[in-house]
Amino acid sequence: MFRIFENKSREELLCEKYSRLMFRSYKAALLNKEESEKLHERACKIKQELQRMQCSLMDI
Repeated sequence: MFRIFENKSREELLCEKYSRLMFRSYKAALLNKEESEKLHERACKIKQELQRMQCSLMDI
């Protein structure tokens, strides 16, 4: 019913982190291109890890 006390999976946590970083990157792009690119790079690394996790789950 409610997911208040349930722990989130690693995949869910990474998806949320990726979304937050992409949003921050978009907002920073209006003011500071260098910071935006750093945030975008961090988000891309998280995306790659998510893709690796999904591939490894498919192999099982």
